[in-house]
Amino acid sequence: MKTQGPRVREVTIGTSDVRQGRGRRWWRAFRELAGIPVLVVVAFAGLAAVSIIADQTRSLGWLDGARTAAGHVVGKQAATAALQAIASGLVTVTSITFSVLLLAVQQTASNLSPVVFDQFIRRRSNQAFLGFFVGLALFSYVVMTAVKDDTPPILGATIATVLTVVALVILLVLVFSTVGQMRPTSVIRAIHDRALAARDEEAALLRRTRRTSASRHDVAAVYRARVTGYLTHVDLRLLAAALEDADGAEICLGVTLGDHVSYGDTLATVLDGDLDRAESLARQVATALSVSPQRDLAHDPTTGIDELSNIAWTSGSTSKQNPEVAREALFALGDLAARWFTGDETVASDPPVAVVYQDTDRERLLDVLHSMLVVAHESHQTLFAAAVVGVYDKLVRRVDPPTRDRLCSDLTGAGALLDAIPASPALDRARQAAGIWPPARRTP
Repeated sequence: MKTQGPRVREVTIGTSDVRQGRGRRWWRAFRELAGIPVLVVVAFAGLAAVSIIADQTRSLGWLDGARTAAGHVVGKQAATAALQAIASGLVTVTSITFSVLLLAVQQTASNLSPVVFDQFIRRRSNQAFLGFFVGLALFSYVVMTAVKDDTPPILGATIATVLTVVALVILLVLVFSTVGQMRPTSVIRAIHDRALAARDEEAALLRRTRRTSASRHDVAAVYRARVTGYLTHVDLRLLAAALEDADGAEICLGVTLGDHVSYGDTLATVLDGDLDRAESLARQVATALSVSPQRDLAHDPTTGIDELSNIAWTSGSTSKQNPEVAREALFALGDLAARWFTGDETVASDPPVAVVYQDTDRERLLDVLHSMLVVAHESHQTLFAAAVVGVYDKLVRRVDPPTRDRLCSDLTGAGALLDAIPASPALDRARQAAGIWPPARRTP
């Protein structure tokens, strides 16, 4: 990166930029968390309107026949009482059930990772189930309030009764699915899959950006943070649009997805020969970067890496002494490493945008794998230590030469850590296969 020139414009984020970034975060959160429940509730509201019109319309013969047939199931006098019982009972059962389920989620989150809450509310099936219960309660209340003395809600009560039976079945499905989702293997698998999806999204960003600067200009403008949080989104379309009419200019991002941002940190520098244009570009950067108080696993793969590392550390260390869960998290990390290091997923097919963005995910993953050796040393878990060495041995055979050198260096340096672990046949076999057999036990 070029050094700063004699004159550099300092750009701070303005109130309008903060509002724009906050608006994008709220819209993204609504789309990902509340979109499906709202659609389901709106569908129930529409169904309630149709039901009310059908119950109060007397000019259509087929509707009269439908009401007569439904009247054999739900009587005229019992229709309103049925709606009232369904509405109140559904609210009670739903509140109790979801409270118990949230307690189960909280227990799992305390044992594994707080990201369990995020997984539970982001799962589309759970969102649809929640929307169904809320929508059915809304349907019952709306139909009940529209009752007239001469038009009992026979069709509305019949529809509500049928949907209540469906809701009870869904309730059983929700309970069993929640139990399955809270299993450690399911939690780890969900984090693994979401980290892969987030990496694919970031790979698209990497394919359209540069890793090193290609500008001949010095730094003309600097954009510094005035907020604290985590970088959760980079809108490359805004940056590309801003650079369309700025020939020779380049934006160098100083942070990557998942990085923590503190007050005064340099988020981006603009290399350009025109100071005024560079300042304008820096302000465009302020609208393209989203900083949130919480990390976002849906768009940041490093969050998944850190969550898996946290599960493996707490489960494999003396904190919890649960090596089976630790091995599951370790194997998930090893699978991510095998996918990310075997193949160049960042090769650009089109000319990249004049934006410099660094790829730190792989380095973060290698650091996390090395920390697993420290965990094995701390807990003296021989089976977990053997599993860590086995993951290293598999990766060494598949990755590119620079990564292989890093892995071999980490393994060689970890010899002293492994020597302090009690001897076991499994660990000895793993070390022998990886070529780090301790001198005191080396075979002739």
